[in-house]
Formats: sequence, structure tokens, C-alpha cells
Amino acid sequence: MAARLIQRCSRLLAASPSLQSSSFSILSECVRAGHPIQAALPRPSPLPRPSPLHTSGRCGYTDGLPALKPSVNGQNEKDFLSMIQSMSGPEELLQISADHCKNGNRAAAIISQIAKVTDANKAEVVNDKRFGELLSAVNRQIQAIWNVRLVSLLRSLYALRVDEKNHSLRSVETEVRWRLRKFSVELLGRLARLVFPYAQTEEQKALVFDLAKNVELRWTEVKDTRTLVNVIYSLSQVSRTLLERMEDKVLEYAELFTPEESRTITVALAAQNCRSLPILRALSFHLVQRNAELCPSVIVDLAYAYAKLNFSQHPLLQKMASDLLPRVPALSSKEMTGCIRSFSTLRFFSLPLCEAIAQACLERSSSLMPAQLSSIILSFAHLNFLPSQQEEFFSMVVQRLSTELDSLSPSMLVDLVWSLCVLQLVTPAFLQKALEPQIYDQFLGKASKKSSNYGLKLTHINASARLECPEYRGPLLPLGPVSAVTPPAGGNSRSSLQSDISNALRDVFPDQDTCSFNVTTAYGHHIDAEFVLDSENNPLALRNFEDPHVLHSNGTNALPDGARRFAVKSWEFSNFCLRTKELTGWFALCRRHLRAAGFLVVEVPFYEWQELKSEWQKSAFLKDQIKKVVAEEMSM
Repeated sequence: MAARLIQRCSRLLAASPSLQSSSFSILSECVRAGHPIQAALPRPSPLPRPSPLHTSGRCGYTDGLPALKPSVNGQNEKDFLSMIQSMSGPEELLQISADHCKNGNRAAAIISQIAKVTDANKAEVVNDKRFGELLSAVNRQIQAIWNVRLVSLLRSLYALRVDEKNHSLRSVETEVRWRLRKFSVELLGRLARLVFPYAQTEEQKALVFDLAKNVELRWTEVKDTRTLVNVIYSLSQVSRTLLERMEDKVLEYAELFTPEESRTITVALAAQNCRSLPILRALSFHLVQRNAELCPSVIVDLAYAYAKLNFSQHPLLQKMASDLLPRVPALSSKEMTGCIRSFSTLRFFSLPLCEAIAQACLERSSSLMPAQLSSIILSFAHLNFLPSQQEEFFSMVVQRLSTELDSLSPSMLVDLVWSLCVLQLVTPAFLQKALEPQIYDQFLGKASKKSSNYGLKLTHINASARLECPEYRGPLLPLGPVSAVTPPAGGNSRSSLQSDISNALRDVFPDQDTCSFNVTTAYGHHIDAEFVLDSENNPLALRNFEDPHVLHSNGTNALPDGARRFAVKSWEFSNFCLRTKELTGWFALCRRHLRAAGFLVVEVPFYEWQELKSEWQKSAFLKDQIKKVVAEEMSM
């Protein structure tokens, strides 16, 4: 009991004068401790003001400021913070630093404020003698600096680009690592958001790794959306386990996220290519439920993240398009380009939005960079969209880009000319520029996926020059490079739809010589099957006839009079724009090329085929499609 009494009295004597009372208060404390006091005891005289007692170093490890801020140099902490926040430049802060260099906490606050107001000449500030004195004060009293201020100090030193080998910086990093277990989860999330962008050295990366491990062990303590966003944005790339545990937290708090917080989480997932469907679906659902409009910056970032993760939710995309539509004239060229590129990647087609962007291109054609205009045209080609003001738009494109072709990179040039081929706006000048040897030599014969993709686009451009531009006089791609970029037919990459169609066609054409499957054409397109019917609609053996559409033809005879060559082409779900029956630009170009090459195209869309249940129904459907194509050809 005596020890407890002394402890309580010590705390009372160490309190500030405003909290001290007369000796009666001390007697009352003693009474609460359980010691009887005689009522007749004379009232003692007031005690002198005690000197401050030494407190444990653990008092410094608080996540916030103490309730009673100590007075230093006759100025309380609130007034001191107001004073330094009112200063506009680093010189003023360095001038007053001499009065506060003996206090580590205040020196840390001054450094943090210097980092906020310093935009340029950071090296000059860091090399200033007075700044060095502030660092020395921080280094001497590093253990007494409050946790929140220590975190802000570390971020400020990174922002000021203090040398990574600086002793004071290393000391602050070490102190932060020692205190990680004493930080609250909220402060750990804030530390992660502040430090992660600056982690370059091995020591800094080790700090981020330790931070992720601490949050991973204490993930159940996350109780607010801001901490959750900070953790996912900064630490999910370090620890995949932490991201998996955060999925439950996101589902719990998804309804409370602001659009900006949802944007931050989605962009963080896209940065590490983590396609977490539970998180994406939850965030998208609650974004759709909100009545408030999404701002353009949020829409642009969300569209980019969804495009990178290949995640399409039609209701959200519709909301984004409707919210963005009235603000298209105010968008910057970069935002407009990024938005339409993302929507085209997701195969989402909004006619009003595309028309608005096309109109904006006409109005600001002089301010659009050639690369930006080429990117917008590529997006229109992916969606197979032609503006209503087609002639005016095409004239602007030719006028704006004809003289800029040499400034475009080879890949951008191929994209531009391929897009014009899809939109049927290409001219011989554009074709000639794309089919020059110095352009196609950079892509043909290369093994990379990018080179293969551009090689196919060059083959499509070459096919457009041969089939759709009779006034074009060359050059054309040599036969060798064309055969090199065209992937071989067959293999295990055939879809279930293609396999079902092949099986049904074998019932329709039991003679193997009358139907060829999975044919690779010289135009860069595959067809599921090819057959020839005579004037009486009887199948003919293919090996007897020449095949001008393939790379190496075995037959030599021309087709008899009245005979027709057919190509069966299946259309998968991914070949159409989202929730429409309109083909994307790539496959619309394929259909057009096949027809220009002399084929009657028998189209089999997935949404019609999936309604057929029996083999008899599938065979009957193919026969009906063939008759329908013949009837259309005869009626023309």
C-alpha cells in the first residue's frame, strides 16, 4: 500500500501547475488509497512547485500528440505549429530553427514543413548549415520524437532527397523499424502510403518489407477505409498473402468507399496485374449504386485499370460513359485519348460518346498530337465506328497526318494504316508508307508476341492493298515474309465452337475431299472450313482446283462455270462488341477481305449456335445457312 501511495503522490506532484491543488487534494488522494486521516489535523501550508520528474521513455511512443502539450521556450505546441505553418518559404523556417534546435520534436516539425514548402533548390536547402543543425537535434533526441511526427519526418527526408547514406536519415529509418510493433495499424497504413514511392535502396525496401509483415500479422485490426486503401495501394505488391487477407476487408467496407478510394484500390490491383474478381465486382456494384456522378479523372483511371485487368461490367461502363459524355469538351487530349482507348480495349461501344469524341477531335485538331490522333483512330477501328461526319473527319485526318507520318514510330504507323484499312478510309499514300521494306523488316520474322501481332496487321494491310485498293501500284509484302507471320493451321487452340462446327460439317460433307478444315489464307485470316459447290449445289473435290487465297496451292484447274467457293467462319463472344451483335474491327475486316477474295461467307455466330442442342439441329442449321448465302448472292 505504501508503494502505491508514493506512486500516486509522485504523479500528482509531477502534474502541471494548472492541475495542482492545495494539500487537501493530496490528503484526498491518500484517503482514496485507503489510509485514515484524522479530521482534526491542522491544514498544511501549500506545497512548493515541484521540479518535473523523469518519465519513462515509453511516454514518447504514442501515436498522437499528448493531451497536454508541454510548453517549450514559453510557447505551447499549438502556437508553434501555427507559426511554422504560416511561413511561406524554407528560408523563414531555417531562420527560426536556431531557437528550436535543442528540441528534437520541434526540429522534426520544422523539417517536415520545409519539405512541404520547398519545390525547387532542394539540394541548396539540404546543404544549408542550419538544416544540418536540425538533423543533429533530431539525431540526438530521436527516441523522444512522437510517432506521427517521426513518420512525417521520414517522408520529408525522402522528399527532400537527402543522401541515402546520410547518418541522420539512416538513424530515422532504424528508429522507425524499431517502433513498427508499437505503431497503430492506422499509422502503419499512413507510413506505407508515404514511404512506398521512395523505396529505392536495399534498406528502404527492407523497411517496406517489415512494414508489410507487421500489417500482415495485424490485418484484423484494420477498421477504417483509409487504412485499408493505404495498405492495398502500398503493400499488396510486397505481400500477396496480405492482399488475399485484404479481400475480406474490402468486401466488408466496399459500401463505404468513396469513388476516389475505389479508384485507388482498382489502380493498385492493375499495377500488379492482380485480377481479383471479388474485389472488382464489389467495387463496381457499389459504384453503380451511387447516385452521384463520377468525375472525369476517376472515370479515366477506372477505365484504364479495368482494361488492363480485362474486367468488363456493362452497367458500370454505361454509367461511366453517361457521366463522361457531357464533359467531353472539357477533357484534356490525354484524358480523352486514354478513355476511348480503354473503352475500345474492353469492346464497350457507346455511340454518343464516340460521336462526342469525334466532334472534339474536329474542334481541336490543331492541338492534338499526331500520336494522340492516331490512338483515337485506332480505338474507333477496334470498335468499327465511323463518325457521322465521315468526310469531314477523314479530311481532317489526311490533312493532319499526311505530313506527320515520318514522325510516327513504326508500330504507331502500322496501327494507323491498319485502322484506316478497317474504316475503309485508307489511301495509296498511307499503304505505300506502311509497306516499305524498312517498316516491315522490323516486325516480320521476329519471335516476340508484339512482332507477331504487327506482322498480322501488316498482312491485313497488304490484303487491303490487293483486294480493296485497285489504284495501288506497290510495293507489296513478299511471299516469304507473309508465310512466316501467318501461324500454322490446326493445333490445340481451337475452341469448342470451332470443334462443334467441324463435326457438324463432316455430317454435311461425308466425303473428306469435298471440305477442307481450318484453312490459313494469305490474307492473315483463318477460316473454319472451305468447300466448293457447283451450279447444282453439289460439292466438288477441292484438290482439283487452284486456291489463289492460300500460300501454296496444289490444284491447277479453274472453277467451272457457276461454281462457288464457300468459307465457313465462326464468330465467338469475344469477336463482338460488348452486349451487341456488331463485330469488332478486326473481324469485320476479316469478313470483308474474304468476300473481296471471292468467298461466299457462311457465318455461324455463337449466340445462334448455342441454342442448338442435337447434332441433327446443328447439321440442319449449317445447311440453312448455306442456302441463305446462296439466295443472297443470287439476288444481288
